[in-house]
Amino acid sequence: ESPEAVMCFSSKGINDLSHHMHDFVRKHVTRGEWRDKERPVLINNWEATYFNFTQAGLLKLAQTAAKAGIELFVMDDGWFGERNDDKRSLGDWKVNSKKLPDGIKGLTDKINALGMSCGIWVEPEMVNEESDLYKAHPDWAVKIPGHAHSEGRNQMNLDLTRVEVQDYIIDAMSEVFSSGNISYVKWDMNRIFSDRYSASLPAGRQGEFMHRYYIGLYRIMDTLVKKFPHILFEGCSAGGNRFDLGILSYFPQFWGSDDTDALVRSGIQEGYSYGYPQVCVGSHVSASPNHQTLHSTPLETRFEVAARGCLGYELNLNELSDAELKNISEQVEFYKKWRKTLQFGDFYRLGKNKCMIVDKDKSRAAVFVIETKSRPNSDFMQIKTKGLDEDRVYHITNRVTPLNVKDFGSLVNTMAPIHVKQDGIIHNVINHFVHMNGEKEDMLCSGAALNSCGVRLASSYAGTGYNENTRIMRPGDARMYLFEAE
Repeated sequence: ESPEAVMCFSSKGINDLSHHMHDFVRKHVTRGEWRDKERPVLINNWEATYFNFTQAGLLKLAQTAAKAGIELFVMDDGWFGERNDDKRSLGDWKVNSKKLPDGIKGLTDKINALGMSCGIWVEPEMVNEESDLYKAHPDWAVKIPGHAHSEGRNQMNLDLTRVEVQDYIIDAMSEVFSSGNISYVKWDMNRIFSDRYSASLPAGRQGEFMHRYYIGLYRIMDTLVKKFPHILFEGCSAGGNRFDLGILSYFPQFWGSDDTDALVRSGIQEGYSYGYPQVCVGSHVSASPNHQTLHSTPLETRFEVAARGCLGYELNLNELSDAELKNISEQVEFYKKWRKTLQFGDFYRLGKNKCMIVDKDKSRAAVFVIETKSRPNSDFMQIKTKGLDEDRVYHITNRVTPLNVKDFGSLVNTMAPIHVKQDGIIHNVINHFVHMNGEKEDMLCSGAALNSCGVRLASSYAGTGYNENTRIMRPGDARMYLFEAE
C-alpha cells in the first residue's frame, strides 16, 4: 500500500501555491464537525502547574480564565494513576482521586458551570515501565529482544501493530472520553521511535513495523473520532512533530511546538504556513521569561504571534497583575471579533518578519510585524500589502501597545524635576500613576495603493524625543495593523 501524495502548482508564486494547499487541506483533508468551525480560545494548565496540581487549583485557574472570556479549559498531563512525574503510570488511564476527588465528571461539571467547555490530555501510544499496564503486558512495549530497550522521557512506545493493543487503547480512551463532558482532546506522543520491533512479527517481516504501526494508529483514530464526533482532537508529538496530512485526516489541528517562545514560534509558524492553514495550528501565549528559552517578551508580542493560529493561553493567570489580566481580557475579546479572518483567511508572507492574513471576501486583513533588531535614526517603516481588493478603500488602524515609564530607564531624568533613581521608590510610584500608550494609526487608503505602493507608518523612536505619534519597537516588540474595507 503506497502512501498518497499531494502535488500543487501555481504560476503566481509561493503565496498563491500556499493558498492552493491551504484550501485543499481545509476542504479535502480535515473533516468532521470541526472542519469549518471557529476554534475556541483555551487555557492549558501545563506550564502553569506541570504535574503539581489539585482540583481546587485547576478550578481557581479556570475561574480566572472564565472572567477573561476564555472558552475552553484543558487539563494536561498528571491527572491519572500515580502520575506525579514523567516516570510512571503511562498506560494506566484511571483518575488519580487524590488530585481529582470528584473524578473527571465532577471536574467537567464544575468547569461547565463557569460557562466553559472542558478538555483533557492523553498519551495513549506510550507506556512507562513503572505502570500496571507494563507489569501485565510487558510484551506490548516496543523493545528488541536481547538488547536494553531505550527510553525517551522515561517511556516506551506501545506496539500498535497488534490488534489487542489497538483494542486496549480504543477501550481505555472510550472510557476516558465518556467519563465527563469532554469537548477537546490533546493527543500527545512524546518520544521518537528508536527501537522498531514487534514480537508478533517473524524476523523476516520486521521491516513492516512502521507501516503496520501507522495503519494501527489510523484504525484507533478512525474509531474514536467516529465514536466521539463532537470532540475537537488536537494531535501532538513532542510538540509539533505530527503535522502530516494522514494525522490531519483524523485530527483537524495539531499543536505547533512545545517551544512556546514567541520569537521562535513566529518562525515555526511561518514554516507551517507554506503547507498548512492557520486553523490547523494551535498556538499559545506562555509566561515571560519563557520556560524553554528564558527569553522575556512583551505580553502583546506573545499574543500577536499566537493570534496567527488557534489561540490559547498556557501560563498561570493567577500570578499576573491586574493590568496584565485586563490586557488578556481585551486580547480575547479582540480575537473573537477577528477569529474568522485569523483562522480561515488567506496567509501572505510580506518579507522578513512581516506577514498578512486576508479574509476570503477581502473585507478585512491583519498585518503582523515583529522587530528583531532596532537601530537609532532608523525611523522609516512601510507596509506593502498583498491580496486586498484594489477597488475598495480600507480604514487602517493598529492594536495600540501599552508602554511603561520604566521602559525608558534613566531617560525619565530628562523630564523629571528631580533626579529619579532607576527602580527606586519614586520611579515605581511614577510608573504606577503615569500610563502611556504607543502610537495610534488611523488613515484611509485604497487597496490599489496599498498593494502597489504600500503605506508609511508612524516614525520610530530615534534616540531623542517621544510623543503619542512615535512608534517604539524594541527587539521583541510586535505590531498588528488592521485593514477594514469602508
